[in-house]
Amino acid sequence: MPKINIACFAVLFFLFSCYSKAQTENKTISAEPRSTDKKSVFFNTNKANCINLPFGYSDISKRITVDSILSAIQDKNKLKEFNALQFEKVIKKDLVLLPEEYDVFLPFSKNVNEKYDQIKIASDFLCHEDYSIYFMAVYNTVRYAEPFIEKMYLVSTKNGKLVDMKRIYLNHQGEMGFANYTLFNIDKNYIISLQDYEFSEDPFTLKPLQKYQILPSGKFARYYDKDGPYKNNEEQGMVKDHHKEGKWIETKSNGSMDLQKYPEFTDPYTYLEAEYKNGLPTGTWKFYKLLQKYNEETGEPILNTRKKGQLIYTEMYREGVLEKRELH
Repeated sequence: MPKINIACFAVLFFLFSCYSKAQTENKTISAEPRSTDKKSVFFNTNKANCINLPFGYSDISKRITVDSILSAIQDKNKLKEFNALQFEKVIKKDLVLLPEEYDVFLPFSKNVNEKYDQIKIASDFLCHEDYSIYFMAVYNTVRYAEPFIEKMYLVSTKNGKLVDMKRIYLNHQGEMGFANYTLFNIDKNYIISLQDYEFSEDPFTLKPLQKYQILPSGKFARYYDKDGPYKNNEEQGMVKDHHKEGKWIETKSNGSMDLQKYPEFTDPYTYLEAEYKNGLPTGTWKFYKLLQKYNEETGEPILNTRKKGQLIYTEMYREGVLEKRELH
């Protein structure tokens, strides 16, 4: 697999994630306060450094073949655009905690706070109404002689305070040709499109394109092109004003639970009864064991066999922030 030398973007510490991996004690998890007062972090506020949109890979919806994806990953001109963001400010590792969403498959540690990682924040950023959005780059400094960007994040701030963060780029190259990539595009309306690709012995899986929007609060929420009932192989519910609203059923791989620590899961999938308000998690979310059969030849789940099993745990949200998780 080719080495990627990108220089991308930036930021710091923020303990927010709708699906953050929590520590358990006495079967109850109380969310710790999301404090950003621990140490100060430098953010450039010079409006002269605001970048113009669109930015990223404008044609990701057309890149559906292996060759087209690899050519995008290796595009030196695109890498120069990323480098032009001026990743100059190094963030100390002990200031960074980057939890991933529960349904994001990662074949490596979810925490970038590792010995050899280098994390930088860019001088150039996105300006949008009452908040600013900064780029952060997590460099792989171990596997190859020349470091390259393995992950990129957008971090939103409002009135100088951290609000939310979203991974928008991934270049993870595993063993034996296995790899995971994420390409992104941010259009002129600040709609973020993400396309995930998985290279394995299959040998290639194209994940569904997903869109996100930055809410007036500065938080990131899924964005849908059309309002009304929505259903695909993983989720179903109502879309209002382009965002999830009300009750949703989601049957996805759930990476927030350790299968060795919680053997009752038996596999990484859960049946989730979720609730949203204005695109953000709210109320009580109920995670059940997902009962399903698998194709004997491919090992893939048979979707029409999926049904709800016993309740495993619940999560309580307020205005998009996880407050407590209880195991059952």
